[in-house]
Amino acid sequence: MIIAKSKEELDIALKKLSLKPGKLALIPTMGNLHEGHLSLIKMAKLHSSKTITTIFVNPLQFGKNEDFNEYPRTIETDVEKLKNENCDVLFIPKNKSEMFYEEAKLKKIESGELGKELCGKIRPDHFDGVLTVVYRMFYIINPDIAIFGAKDYQQQILVKRMAKTHFPDLEIITAPIIRSSNGIALSSRNSYLSSDELELASNLFKSLRQSIHLYKNGISEEEVIKKAKDFLISKNLIPDYFELRDNFLNKIEKRTYNSKKIFLGSVKIGKTRIIDNIEF
Repeated sequence: MIIAKSKEELDIALKKLSLKPGKLALIPTMGNLHEGHLSLIKMAKLHSSKTITTIFVNPLQFGKNEDFNEYPRTIETDVEKLKNENCDVLFIPKNKSEMFYEEAKLKKIESGELGKELCGKIRPDHFDGVLTVVYRMFYIINPDIAIFGAKDYQQQILVKRMAKTHFPDLEIITAPIIRSSNGIALSSRNSYLSSDELELASNLFKSLRQSIHLYKNGISEEEVIKKAKDFLISKNLIPDYFELRDNFLNKIEKRTYNSKKIFLGSVKIGKTRIIDNIEF
């Protein structure tokens, strides 16, 4: 595996990869890799012959009082995991100037109205920061395919919208959520939680699953959401949001049974926010 830490090293690595036939898949991450991330690489290999993973803790997507400085950085173990997955290239910008080396020309991508809803409502400007850096990754790497996880459902919808506008030939593939034995969606931030808190967090998954069951059995959207929120509150979990949307994250105006939908929820445990969703 080639490890590139600067734009110059990345260009050399990409030139070497270009000699190998087939499509190039990009897997953008912030590191502290777990089985969820590794599943993205496995998915990439099903659709491409070359893979590049990035590890960059993006300062633009963290708010003032968020955990940018505390975010887990586990580069040595991440490198070993990527080697075991036979990733071709790892790009780890050694400092933010390697990502923003033409900062004056850096194109800011705005996430629009959807970026202000759901997670965006509680994390202002978060998705603008995500899209700006993902745009930059797409621009400097020029992949054929990019893989994102379904856990961050709102993020992958916004990335698809951005790519359709700015990188129309780029295929965005969404990989399914990988869960622990008690149903929790794997996340780098789960490492902040104690074993008791992890068990508590599993109630979000339970509420999503129960909501689908109730909705499919004819209970109204309003009643389903009320029951879900009441259940979470009974477990001492205060929901940031709990909503039903269609699978493009539009609000549902009329109840139908023949289109895909998704329940999404977010709760905070201590200082850690847990998000999850189930599509049906």
